[in-house]
Amino acid sequence: MELIVHRGTKQIGGSCVEVRSGSDRILLDLGLPLPSGDDDQIEAGQSVRDLLASGVLPPIDGVYDGSAPDARGIIMSHVHQDHIGLAEYVHPDIPVYATEGTWALYDAMRPFVPQSGNIATRRTLVKKEPVEFGELEVTAYPVDHSVPDAVALVVEADGKRILYSGDLRAHGRKAYLYEQLINELAGTIDLLLLEGTTAGRAGYEPVTEKSLETKLADLLEQQEHLSLIICSAQNLDRLVTIYRAVKRTGKTMVIDPYTAYTLHQLSCISDSLPQWHWDQVRVVPWGYQCQRLRDEGQSGFVKAIEAGRKLTGWCGMKKFKSDIVLLMRSNRKVADLESHLGEEIRNVQVIWSTWSGYWEDDGYVRPMCERHGIQPIKLHTGGHASWSDLQRFIKGIRPGTVVPIHTEHAEHFAEQLSNVRLLDDGEVLAI
Repeated sequence: MELIVHRGTKQIGGSCVEVRSGSDRILLDLGLPLPSGDDDQIEAGQSVRDLLASGVLPPIDGVYDGSAPDARGIIMSHVHQDHIGLAEYVHPDIPVYATEGTWALYDAMRPFVPQSGNIATRRTLVKKEPVEFGELEVTAYPVDHSVPDAVALVVEADGKRILYSGDLRAHGRKAYLYEQLINELAGTIDLLLLEGTTAGRAGYEPVTEKSLETKLADLLEQQEHLSLIICSAQNLDRLVTIYRAVKRTGKTMVIDPYTAYTLHQLSCISDSLPQWHWDQVRVVPWGYQCQRLRDEGQSGFVKAIEAGRKLTGWCGMKKFKSDIVLLMRSNRKVADLESHLGEEIRNVQVIWSTWSGYWEDDGYVRPMCERHGIQPIKLHTGGHASWSDLQRFIKGIRPGTVVPIHTEHAEHFAEQLSNVRLLDDGEVLAI
C-alpha cells in the first residue's frame, strides 16, 4: 500500500490524500485551499485546465472530468469546503462518498454558498460499515467536530491499516467520540495521518461547548436590549448551545431562512436539533434568502414558514428587544440592523461566536461596534483538538508511524514525538 499527500503537509486546508494498492486508487478528501489572495479563488466559468494551472486543483491523473477516470472512489471526511470543496470537478464516472449528514448539509448550503457545486455520482457512506474499492477497504468512524456527521477514515490493504483523522476535537458536544475512537482502534493502526491545525499554538486549550452554554445563559440573563450573536449556520453544536441557553433564560431565538433550512435538512440525523417551528424559535423573513430557496426549488419550505406564523421582522424584534436573541453572519444585513434600531444600537449586546481570527478583517460587525462604542463579547471554541489532546490521541492509538497533515507546523510533531515521518506534498510513502 502507498500513500501520497497531494496537499496538506505544510498548510491548513485544501486537504487531499491518495491511497493505492496495486492498480486500485482512492482519494480521501478533495478540498478547496483556504484563501490567501485573489489568485487562488474559483471564478465562474473556470475549467479544470484553468484550475490545474492556477494550483487550485492538485495535479492528480485520472480524477477530474475531461480525463479518463482512473480512481475507484473519492471519500469525504466532512462538509467543510477545505475538505469537500473541489468534489464537483471529479469525473462523473467516479463515485464520491460521504455520510448522510454531510450530504444533507451540502445540499442545505447550495442555495447560499457559491462554491457548493453539483457532484455527479454521490454515494452514502454508512459509519462503521466497510466499503471495498478493489484491494482497498475503507471504514468510516464518527468523530467530534464543529460540523455534523464528520468521520475519520480507516483504509486497509496488503495487511496494513491507515487511519486518516480528518478534522477532530475532544471538547464538543460529542466529545465522547474521541475516547470511543481510541478505544476501538488502539494498537491496530500502522500509520496515523493526523490533522495538526493547532500544532505550534502555545497555550491553546479550548473550552468545552457545554461551558459556553453556561456562559451564554449568564449573558442572556443580564440582557437589557437585543442580543446579536455572530455565528455559522453550519456549526450545529453552536446552534444547539444557543438554543439551550435561550430556553434556560426564557428568551426567543431568531434565525434567518438559511439557518432554518439548514436545521430542517439536518433533522434526518438528529431529532434534538432546534427547528423553526419549535417554541422559542422565530424566523426573520429576509427576502433575498427566501428567493434563493425558491430558485432552488424550495418554495414549499418557504411557504411552510410563512404559513406557520413564526415570522419576526425588525419591528417585532425592536418591540420585544430584551427577549430577542438574533443569530446572524457578518454581512450587509448588519446595516439594516443599524437602520432599524437607530440610536438604540448602542445598547445591543454583540456576541462574536466564531473564530477570533476573522475579527480583524471583518467588514460589517467590527465597524458597527467601533462606530457606536460597542464592546463585543468573544464567546467561541474551535473545531480542532488542542496539542495536548493530539498527543493524548497518539498515545492512545499507538500507531507505528505518525504523518502530520492539515498543519503549518509539522515540525512541531517531529520535535515532540519519536515516531513521526514528515512528508512533502506529492511524495510517495510505501507502507
